[in-house]
Amino acid sequence: MDEPSDRIADARDRIADARGVKPNFFDEIYENSPAWEIGRPQAVVKIALERNLFRSPVVDLGCGTGENARLLAQNGLQVLAVDSVARAIELARGSTPQSDLIRFEQSSVLRLHDLIPSGWAGSILDSGLFHVFSDQDRAIYAAELARIAQPAATLVLICFSEHESRPGPRRVSKTELLESLEKCWDLISIEPTRYETKSYDLGAQAWLAVFARKKH
Repeated sequence: MDEPSDRIADARDRIADARGVKPNFFDEIYENSPAWEIGRPQAVVKIALERNLFRSPVVDLGCGTGENARLLAQNGLQVLAVDSVARAIELARGSTPQSDLIRFEQSSVLRLHDLIPSGWAGSILDSGLFHVFSDQDRAIYAAELARIAQPAATLVLICFSEHESRPGPRRVSKTELLESLEKCWDLISIEPTRYETKSYDLGAQAWLAVFARKKH
């Protein structure tokens, strides 16, 4: 017997698709230990750091428990780390020694007006966040990041790619990524990489994309 249509819809609400992921999904996930919380910075973020792709101040989007943010701060960068999940921010603050270089704040990435002034960020990190947004919210995301960015700011974006065949978050093609950001951001480079989680041996296939704020 087929399941009722409402149950099927409920199941789909728990994955990333064209409608995006409901915020309460992440609140529930952080009651335990999310697969993407690996207890260390992402290796690809270390690579981006070694390539000098970050400039202070850095905004870390969807920071989770703060592993990437702490890595950047430990290397002398000023970091404002943001996540919509209160529990994630609580854990991040509890795991981070007091420092003038790093701050954690709870906020939706789509509504940063009350937290970050226009033209403030020297660079922006998105490590595994982009794929959770709906098609409609992607345009808001691109515009809001452009608003907070300094004229010469860079966006370092890491997301699951269409080459990953195992079950999991929504995949993003290179074309889809560029089309979502092209109104506000210019592509500098894009290359295949791996995004580490506790669910994928050797990490999930992903993109490392670097953008520059479009000059208007």
